Amino acid sequence: MRRVSTLLAAFSAALICAIVIAAPASANKVVRTTFEVHEAYTDTFECSFPLRVHLNGTFKNIDYYGRNGVLYRSTATPGAGGPFTVTYTAKGTTLRQQSEAFSAVVTYNADGSVRTYTQRGPYDRFTVPGSGVVLLDTGIAIFSEPDETLLFSGGPHQAVNGDFGAFCAAFGS
Repeated sequence: MRRVSTLLAAFSAALICAIVIAAPASANKVVRTTFEVHEAYTDTFECSFPLRVHLNGTFKNIDYYGRNGVLYRSTATPGAGGPFTVTYTAKGTTLRQQSEAFSAVVTYNADGSVRTYTQRGPYDRFTVPGSGVVLLDTGIAIFSEPDETLLFSGGPHQAVNGDFGAFCAAFGS
């Protein structure tokens, strides 16, 4: 069973919120917005113990509308004033990453439902000092929605493939 990173889920929720609050667009319009993400939650999916997750930073979002005024694609990238930081904490250990060069692209069906979700670039990269990388998602991964079927993958994708062994072990026993 394929597991999608909780960062992906949290980012998708934040992206959808930004789309909902963005001003309505007219035909052939491109709407650029920025939005802040300051989220904290407990993740019980990746490891056999709970992880406290913090997401913090700013995203740039671009919505593309067709001639009929219907949203057909959104692209989001971290930045717009600083890096996007993700921390996972458990058992007294915190792993941190700063994502500065990835993008997420969402395409939509004519009825407004999500058709595909694409993540590109270094999406997840967590390291342990002196031990190296314990979780890496980079390259490209394209999913159909709403069932999250992996359509294409290029590059190492530990989270996409459900490979959280080294990541969970980094928090100790």
